[in-house]
Amino acid sequence: MTRLTTHFTLEELCVSSTATERGIGNAPTQMHLNNMIRHLAPGLERVRSICGDRSMVITSAYRNPEVNRLVGGTPTSAHPMGLAADIRVAGLSSLETARRIAAAMKRGEIRIDQLILESGRRVVHVSFDPRARMQMGHQPGAAGTPIDWTFFNTVS
Repeated sequence: MTRLTTHFTLEELCVSSTATERGIGNAPTQMHLNNMIRHLAPGLERVRSICGDRSMVITSAYRNPEVNRLVGGTPTSAHPMGLAADIRVAGLSSLETARRIAAAMKRGEIRIDQLILESGRRVVHVSFDPRARMQMGHQPGAAGTPIDWTFFNTVS
C-alpha cells in the first residue's frame, strides 16, 4: 500500500468497480498523482477532522477520463485531475456530513472548491482545485441532474 496521509492510501483513492469490471487501468499520471498528494489526500484529512475524526469511505476519487465518461461524470469533472472524491462518513448522514463541511467552509476552516450533496447516491462530493472558486450545492438525482447552488445559503 502507498500511504499518502495518515488515513488515506493511493490504492483506495484509485479504486473503481467500473474500471475493474471493464478491465481498464485506473492509475493516475504523475501530474494527477501530484494533485492527489498535494491537494486531495490532505483535503480529505481536513474533512475527516471536521467530521469528528470519523472514518470515511471513499466511493469514488481518481477516475481516468475513460472511467469518468463511463460512470456519467462531466467532462469538466475534477475526478480525472486527481482533485475530487465522493465520500461517506461513518455515523453521519450525507446531509449532516455536507452541513458540517459547509459550515467549516463558511468559517474559513477549509478550502473546498466544490461541495455537492449528492442525495440520490447518498454521498458528498468534495474537490480541492486550488484555482477554482468555492461552490456549495445539492444534487437530488443521479449524475447529470441539475444542482441547486443555493441549497447551503442558510448553513452557518
